[in-house]
Parts: sequence; structure tokens; C-alpha cells
Amino acid sequence: LEVADGQQRLTTLSMILAILRDLTTSEARKKRLQSVIADRQTSEPHRLTLNHNDAPYLNALVHPILPNGVREYPETKTESHILLRQNHAVLLAELQTLSDRYRENLETLILEDCPLICVNVENRDEGYKVFQILNARGRQPSGHDILKTELFERAGLSGEEADRHARRWSDYEARLTAKGLDDLLRQIRLLYDRQPKGNLVSGFCNSVLAELGAKAFLDDHLPKYIDAYEELKRGTLRFSRPIPEVNGHLERLRSLEHSGWRAPALKFLVSHNRDADTAREFFCDLERLAFALQLIVTDRDSRPRRYRKLCDEIDSDRSLFAKAGALDLTTEEREKFARRLTGRFGSVSQRRALALKLNSLLPGGDFIPLDADATVEHVLPRSVQDGSPWLENWPDLIVRRELADTVGNFCILTKKDNQLADRLSFDEKRSSFFVPLDRGGQFALTKDAAAYSEWTPEIVKTRTEYLVSLLIKDWKLDLEQF
Repeated sequence: LEVADGQQRLTTLSMILAILRDLTTSEARKKRLQSVIADRQTSEPHRLTLNHNDAPYLNALVHPILPNGVREYPETKTESHILLRQNHAVLLAELQTLSDRYRENLETLILEDCPLICVNVENRDEGYKVFQILNARGRQPSGHDILKTELFERAGLSGEEADRHARRWSDYEARLTAKGLDDLLRQIRLLYDRQPKGNLVSGFCNSVLAELGAKAFLDDHLPKYIDAYEELKRGTLRFSRPIPEVNGHLERLRSLEHSGWRAPALKFLVSHNRDADTAREFFCDLERLAFALQLIVTDRDSRPRRYRKLCDEIDSDRSLFAKAGALDLTTEEREKFARRLTGRFGSVSQRRALALKLNSLLPGGDFIPLDADATVEHVLPRSVQDGSPWLENWPDLIVRRELADTVGNFCILTKKDNQLADRLSFDEKRSSFFVPLDRGGQFALTKDAAAYSEWTPEIVKTRTEYLVSLLIKDWKLDLEQF
């Protein structure tokens, strides 16, 4: 039988029974418990078998304890392995605190007095229907669980093909996690569905499978999307030759608040031949477009429309890099974008995205990984208290509010140093945090701030203009007036 609902409970019960077996000194009880966990008369002795990735790990957990009384946990290779390991450890710790009499009563309860209701149905579709009707708690079937069944049925796979694709699907989930696989399938749907409304499964079938066919999707398309999604998630892309600049563009894209850029990035990686020069141009322009849409577009519906248009143009390099294409910015958009860059940034994520970008443009700077310990430090504190030495050069509250959140007032520190620097005077920040190479001096944006001997409104305005000019040049906005 295949288990549509109840795998978690059966797995947990198997681990509990195995631990009870290992803790008892009664050989009769050991034999009784072992007979429930495994059947020596079959080629597959374990009564519960998970997918091919997780089955060996569970089997090792419920295997009889070693003669020396030590439990050797196998190496965890996937998220599900970690969860199995953690649950087994918790169950073991709890059961060890109980008396042998209590454990024997628990054993009797499970094996003799605990009702187990088994509902058999003819096929997977019926199984999922019963699951959705009866299951009000526990892990709901994810989109990819149900879509997998639909794909296999529509593809008309033979038993051997179905087994091969089932193993592949388990590998995909192990690589991306269940949440990641669901997200990837949604991204793929966006590439084919003009009106992405309704649930994932029906929308996917009516758009993606209607165009590609289920078998062609499983054999030819999905593996490429899995590889591309994994690269985007990891932050390292493969091309015809190593090209660190592209990974830098990707890190900055991943720092943005919106994620609509991922669909065109996926399509580019899947449909292009991985030419390094074309990729460098595409991801540079995609970074510019994504930052512009983040900062100057307030209508959220217009972002997906722009990205959908870009996806349509990716199939042709001529359309992709055309002057009036979706990847390009109009003159009006460029001017609006440049003006926005000189303004205030109240969003924490927007400030960090811009600071990381600026750090890569300054002399000696480099791109900073998204997960690095790097936070935005406001040189002039956003809040200045009465009696602060900052008031000598910054007496006007309106001026402070206007300039504190502009890029000219930003530098980068580690989280710990950011908290320590906080509201110190500029001289204290500069000497203790901005200059030392093992502190702020390791970041180009902070070294730039440390080059000033004082911090005034005029300096922040001038530095903002300078930093914005670097962004305008790098993003090829071609605006003479800025």
C-alpha cells in the first residue's frame, strides 16, 4: 500500500516502538516489538518504507541498538533527515525518563488498545480527495504533491518510468525542500499563464501542460528548471566561463524586497546557452530594472506585467536587448529613478540593498554576500538626543530628518559594531569603528565615510551626489543633468 495520509504518525510510532524495544530488558518484549517494526520473511523487512532518500535513514534509526548500547546516528544529508534525527532524539530522551512498568503499559496501549483506522482507495487521486476531506490537522498536501500525481497520470508513464520519475521527484524535493519545489512550480506557471489566478494545480495544467505536455515537461524541461532554481537559491550561476560580476548582480537582486525578477531569471538560465558575456549584460540590466521597479513603481500590478513582458522577450536576443524592450528603461523612468536615488529611504531592506550595491562600486570595494554580517550604519544618527555633540553641526531638526536616510549618510558595520556605535559622536565613530580594518575599515563604503574629518549637512549632500553618480554610471542611465 502507498500511504496518502498518516505517514508522519506511522513514522513516529515506528520510532517509539523501536526505542521501547531498545530500552526493555525482556527478550520476549524485544522480539514482540521487533516483529511489529520489521518482517524477516519479506525482501523488504521494514514494514514502513519512506521514499528512497529517507528510507535508509529511518531504517538506521529503528534498527536494533548495537550490542554496546550505543546509538550511532547516520549522517544527515537533507532537511527530512535532520527532522527524523531530532524527533528520534526527543522521543528517546522522554522515554528514558519513564519507569520500565510505564513503558510496558505504553507498549500494550499502542499494540493492543490503540485503534488504527485504515481507509483503502483505488488510486492516488481518490487518496488525495479522502485526505483533503478527512484531514483537518497535520501536514496538508502541498501543491507539488498533488501536481506530481496529476503529471504522472497525464504523462501515461509505464511502471518503470513512474518509478524513475518518482525517485527524481524525491531528489528534487531533497534539493529544493518542499517549500522551494512549490515555489519553483509557481514560478514556472508565471512563465506560461497570462492570468495566473486560481489554484496552482489547475492553473499549471491549463497553461504549462497545455503547451508542453506532461511527459515532455517531466523529461526535458523540469530538470533544467530544478538546476536553475538551485543556482539562483545558492547565489552561484554556471556559465561558459567563471564570471563573478554576474553573481554580484544576483546577490543584489536577492537583497530586494520583491522577487518578481526570479521568473525572467529562471527563463534566461533555462532557455539560453549559458554564454558568459550575454549573461553579464542580462543580469546587469535585470538588476537595474529590478531596483527601478522597487523604488519608483507604486502600482504592484505593473511589476508583474513588466516582468511577464520581459519573459516573452527572452527567447530573442534582439528583442531582449532592444532599446524599447521591457529590460530597458524609458527616459522618463531613468529620470524618475535618478531623482529617487537622491531621496530618503525609510525601508531597512532598501537601505541595505543600496549600501551593498554602493560598496561594490567604490575603489577597493567588492560585492558583499546577502547573508554576510553587514548592516547599514547611519553616520548621523536618525534620532539625536538633547545635549548631543551632533547638534553643533546639525541644529535643524528638519535638515536632520531630510538627510539622515539619504545614501550620503550611509556606511556599513557589523551588527555588533552598529549597536555599539549607535549615537556616538562622529569623531568617536570614525576612530573606533570606521577606520580600523578589522571593523568598518573592511568595507569600502565605510572607508569612504572615514575619509572625512567632520560630518556636516553639506558633506552629506555632496557625498549623496557622488554616490548617486556612481549608481547612474553603473546602471547606464545616461543622464547628463545628474
